[in-house]
Amino acid sequence: MINLCLTLADPSFAALNQKIAQYTGKVPYIEVRLDYLAEPQVPSVQPDQGTDFIVTCRPSREGGHYRGPEQDRLDLLQKAAHSGFSWADLEHDVEESPNLPSSTRIVRSYHCFDRFPEDLPSRLQSMRETGGDVIKLAVSVTTTQQLATLLEWMESALETTPCVILGMGDLGQPSRLLGGFLGNSWTYVAEDESSKVAPGQLTLKKAMECYQLPNWTSPPHFYGLLGNPIAHSLSPDIHNQLFQHHQLEKVYLPLLVDDVGVWFDYIEKSRLCFEGFSVTLPFKTDVLKVVQQKTSPVDSLNTLAKRDSQWEGLNTDYPGFLHALKTHGSLKGKTALVLGNGGVAHTVVKALQDQGTEVTVVGRNRDKVSHFAKRYGCRYTLFSDLPMAADLCVNATPVGQFPNIQDSPLTSDQLDFEVIYDLVYRPEQTQLLELAGRRGLKTISGMEMFVEQAALQFTAWTGLSPERQMLREIIRKATGNS
Repeated sequence: MINLCLTLADPSFAALNQKIAQYTGKVPYIEVRLDYLAEPQVPSVQPDQGTDFIVTCRPSREGGHYRGPEQDRLDLLQKAAHSGFSWADLEHDVEESPNLPSSTRIVRSYHCFDRFPEDLPSRLQSMRETGGDVIKLAVSVTTTQQLATLLEWMESALETTPCVILGMGDLGQPSRLLGGFLGNSWTYVAEDESSKVAPGQLTLKKAMECYQLPNWTSPPHFYGLLGNPIAHSLSPDIHNQLFQHHQLEKVYLPLLVDDVGVWFDYIEKSRLCFEGFSVTLPFKTDVLKVVQQKTSPVDSLNTLAKRDSQWEGLNTDYPGFLHALKTHGSLKGKTALVLGNGGVAHTVVKALQDQGTEVTVVGRNRDKVSHFAKRYGCRYTLFSDLPMAADLCVNATPVGQFPNIQDSPLTSDQLDFEVIYDLVYRPEQTQLLELAGRRGLKTISGMEMFVEQAALQFTAWTGLSPERQMLREIIRKATGNS
C-alpha cells in the first residue's frame, strides 16, 4: 500500500481548520503548513481518527513562507506537538530541537532548489545521524539525466532507510509517482490543482482515482506517455480507466522527458517493470533508435510495446486515421488537401498515398512546406494561395483546438471539398466542422482518429480490444463534454 500525505496550506486559519476537519480519516497522513497562514498559529486536530498529523512551518531559507524569529517558529512546532500532532518536520539545519513529547516522531527535511546535488549518498548519511524517524530529501530536477540518477539512487537508498525522496519540478514528477513503489514512506499530494505547494505535486483525486496509489500492494507493470510537453494529455485518464475496467495490474504515467535515450538507459536497469509507452512530440522519430523491431509503415512511432526483452515500435495513428475515412468509400484516385506539414501530417500524407490518393500539402512557410513535399513526392501550396478544390481536406494543424475554439484554418468560402476531416478532437465539433456542416459537406471529427489510435495502443499492450463507445465517453468526460 502506498501511503498518501495530503498537504494543507491556506492563509486563513478558519479555512485551514475546516479543511483539516474535512479530510481527517480520509488519508493516512496530513501535513499542515503553518507557514502559509497570515498569522501563524496552531489549528486543532483530532488524533486517533485514522490520520497522523505532521506539523510543518517551513522557513524561507528552505523554500517556505515563514519569515519570523526562529525561536517563535520552533515554539509553534512545540505547541503543535503538545496539541495532537504526532509528527514534526524539522529542517536539516535545526541543531537544537524544541521540547517535544517523547512520542513525537521527526521528519528531517532538506530542500535543494538551486541545483541537483552530486552528494546524495553523503547527504543522506549526514541526515541519518540527526536521528530523524523519516528523512525527507527534495531536490531540484531540471533534466532527464538528473531524474534517472535520482531514481536509480532511490532504488537502493529506500531499501535501507525510512525516507521520502523526490525530485522537484515538472521533470521531477515521475519520482513522485514512482517513489511509493520504490519504498517512499509516503507520497505528498495536494488538495486540488490550485492548492499545490510545489511544482509537479499530484492532486489527491489523481493519486486516488487515476493512479489508484493506495490500492497497490506490489509494483504493477508500468506504461506511460513520453513527450515534452504533456501536461494537457488525456492519455493517463484514458488508459488507466481502461486498465481498471479490464482489472489489469497495470498503471499508466505521464513521463515528461527531455531525452528518451537517457530514459531507456534507466528503465533497462530498473527493478520496476516498464512494458509500453505512448510517444508524442518531439520524440516520435527519436524512439526509432531504442526499438529492436519496427512494424510501422512510417518512420514515426507513437507506440512502443515490450515483446519479451525487446522493444517493438508501432504507429497506431496510421490505421487510426484511415479507419474513419474508409467508411466514406475508396480513397484510390481521389485528391486530398492536407493542411499542415509537421507532426502528424507525415503519417497522414503517407497513409493517403498508400491508399492511392493524390496529395497536396499546405503550409505557411514556403521553404518548410516544399521540403516536406519533396520528401513525399507530392505537390504543395501555401495558405495564401487557397482556395483549392479537392475531394478531401484534412486539417493536420492545431488551429481550432482548445482553448482557441473559435479559430479555423479555413474560411467558409475556401471549403471546396466533399469531405472535411479535422484531426483536432478537443472540441469534438470544431469551428472548421461547423462551417463545413453549414455548407452541407460530409465531416469527420478528430475524435474518431483519437479513439481508434488509443484503442489500438491498448490492444498492442494487452491483446484486448476495448469498446470504442466507452473510450468516447471517457474522453468526453475528461474534456468536460459528457
